[in-house]
Amino acid sequence: MKAAAYLRVSTEGQTGEEAFGIPAQEEAIKSYAAAKGIEIIAWYKDEGISGATLDRPGLQQLLTDAGARGFDTLLVAKMDRVARDLFAALFIEKELLLNDVEIISVSEPVSGRDPMNTAFRQMMGVFAELEKSMITARMTGGRKQKARGGGYAGGGAAIGYKAIRGGKALQLDQEKALTVKRVFDLKEERPSWTLQQLADRLNKEGHTTAQGKRFKSMQVKRILDRQRLYSGIYSYSGIEAEGQHEAIL
Repeated sequence: MKAAAYLRVSTEGQTGEEAFGIPAQEEAIKSYAAAKGIEIIAWYKDEGISGATLDRPGLQQLLTDAGARGFDTLLVAKMDRVARDLFAALFIEKELLLNDVEIISVSEPVSGRDPMNTAFRQMMGVFAELEKSMITARMTGGRKQKARGGGYAGGGAAIGYKAIRGGKALQLDQEKALTVKRVFDLKEERPSWTLQQLADRLNKEGHTTAQGKRFKSMQVKRILDRQRLYSGIYSYSGIEAEGQHEAIL
């Protein structure tokens, strides 16, 4: 029997991923293949991509190769590595079966095309999607709780601040904070200037964006739109509170 193998982990640091990362999945698949006399002729991998989406380079290459590379089995460490969305799981399985490729989970007894195993795989897809939804709900609830206390709830930090992983509040970026102050000073000094004129002046004075690039009008607008944040108010998902971060204005 010739097989392909598929490996996947979600966003780095997501709860539970470290315990069953790429190396652990690969080892489980290799051990199973050796015990069953299966030759693995192709490996596909997606790192840092959610199982709820079909837009995965490794997965798309796998589906393209199915029927052309000479494998009739796909080995995965667990079914939820294929997908954490029921629709996605059913779509992937159907696409593979059209090319006579069967999915085998090396740690779960749900291989085979008989009605009972098919039903079990679909049930596992339901529970994988439920688990993902519950994780998302817990993360959202935790972030909202942080926001109510004015702490950093996640997401990209606005220019002028740094987001420290595990930190309770945004940390001031001394250099970029000066740029933020300059934007508001210029707006007060030249109220009739367009956003592009403000950007041109910032560039002329040597200021750069958070990425170290030249300013454009939309980047100036984002700074001006975040006046409340720079004044010490933290906002997240409709919640506003006095921020734990140091105000710039």
